[in-house]
Amino acid sequence: MTKPLRTGDGIRRGGAQYAAIHVALARASAHELARTGFGDFAPAAVAARAGVSTRTAFRHYETKLALAVAGIQSLPTYAGWLAATGPDDPFAERLRRGLRTGAQHDELVAHITATCLSFRETQPELLRALKRHVLTPRQREIERFLDEGKRAGVFRADVAAPAFAAADLGIFMLAALGQFRLGRGETRAARMFAQLWPMLAVDAHLGD
Repeated sequence: MTKPLRTGDGIRRGGAQYAAIHVALARASAHELARTGFGDFAPAAVAARAGVSTRTAFRHYETKLALAVAGIQSLPTYAGWLAATGPDDPFAERLRRGLRTGAQHDELVAHITATCLSFRETQPELLRALKRHVLTPRQREIERFLDEGKRAGVFRADVAAPAFAAADLGIFMLAALGQFRLGRGETRAARMFAQLWPMLAVDAHLGD
């Protein structure tokens, strides 16, 4: 549990303390949604994880669904991961860095994706939020990266961004289900790279 935050009624909406609580609740929501799925998702548990009262949680997010969507919106995406590298950096290193970002959060992304899919008929807002804030930005970044690599002659011309994105997420999903061993941290990112690079590169040895 995080350090308790001050939750008195005197906190000014839009102030720094209010913003800190808002963010803490969203992040706690993502962890609870990944842990329990939407069916057993409990605002009281989110509030406890964030170190605030349930009443405070509902001051920030009025419904269970709004709190769950806030958690989805707090998830990391691939948006911006190319900006973290220089234009002269090798494509292999840029991909390693991107996978490193995802590998730090796969326990969130994979499980939340699963629950969004499970509730797509009864709570379509969850899957819409996931697509809008995670999956679509991620695929756009991947597409830009692939297009640049194809122009440079590094990536195969027949590799499509949707296929790459699906393979990347699929490996995370299999790992979350215990069907594919990825390890932790750097080891996880390295294994992801070893799986994906041969699918992309004209010469897979370029990634060595």
